Amino acid sequence: MYKLKKILHSTTTKIVSIVLLLAFLGSIFLYFDFYKRQINKIRGYYWVYQGDRAYKKLDLQKAVNCYEHAIKLHPKHYRAMYNLANIYVVYEDYYSALKNYEKALEIKPDFEVARIDYAIILSQTYEIDRAIEEYQKVIENKPGFIKIPFLVDSKKSYKHNRGVAYYNMGLAYRTKSMMAGLNSTIKRAYLKKASSSYEKATEILNSYNSNYNLGLIHQLLKNPMQAGYYYCKAMELSPLEYESHFNLAVLLNDMKEYEGASSEFKKAGLLLDSIGDNTKTTYIYNVLSNVNQKIAINATNDYYKKIKEKEEEASSRQKYKAGKLVLDDSSDEELIENFSICANKELFMGDI
Repeated sequence: MYKLKKILHSTTTKIVSIVLLLAFLGSIFLYFDFYKRQINKIRGYYWVYQGDRAYKKLDLQKAVNCYEHAIKLHPKHYRAMYNLANIYVVYEDYYSALKNYEKALEIKPDFEVARIDYAIILSQTYEIDRAIEEYQKVIENKPGFIKIPFLVDSKKSYKHNRGVAYYNMGLAYRTKSMMAGLNSTIKRAYLKKASSSYEKATEILNSYNSNYNLGLIHQLLKNPMQAGYYYCKAMELSPLEYESHFNLAVLLNDMKEYEGASSEFKKAGLLLDSIGDNTKTTYIYNVLSNVNQKIAINATNDYYKKIKEKEEEASSRQKYKAGKLVLDDSSDEELIENFSICANKELFMGDI
């Protein structure tokens, strides 16, 4: 009896095994395309991994080959398309870059980073209106938020992306203003739209670039108070950027605030000298000389003497190495702490 049960059990096991094997082989026959897609998807992930490794090593041609092979195997891998587009941007093959950004966005329409980069390249190819439409899509997008402490905060990244979209929209409207030619009405309308975009970007990001460009737009719109205010905010965030000092100097010169203009031109020249940009430095010091001549004409001899003494004192602290000015601690402190113009809130707060 025991032997019979053992035989039956062994036979049943074999039959079940055979049935399952036949069912599996039958499913492969019936769903061959499905299994093929899954295998290709796994192979595609492998080639994306290889592409990512090559991308990190800046072996761009190998990365392109890997990503293209991955996309053939897994046609819906939108991140491979996105990375491939970024590489084509490096190669300045903007047509191929746009094509891959579009494919990625077709698969994942809420891929906001890809949409922003797509819009930036549209601007590069002078499709400004299409770029603005893409930025608007990012701004209007209302995704669901996921927050995992220390890992993911999609609400924070969504807010940042909106700020970046507003900032780049400001750049796009500024470009359109420059393309308006001599039509001052249209130019001013686009500058106002740029100003509005930069203001929203500044509310979200409060970065040096958003404040600086907002100052620049107000300077172009002939709003000196607002321009000065935002240049000063930009300086507070990044005191060692020469552009804000230079533009503030130009603004103060136009306002006939020559003493302040002289101070800011000197800072801009000092910063440019520290990076060895001799051409721009020479230009700034020529302008500074003209401003100081105006001070000399308008000021008393005692005041001008003090200006010269300060210049000589600052010059004695300057050290050069390999033809570049080296900024020591005292120079840094002077640039960071010397906000006599920006500290004078009454000068720029009038219309803010």
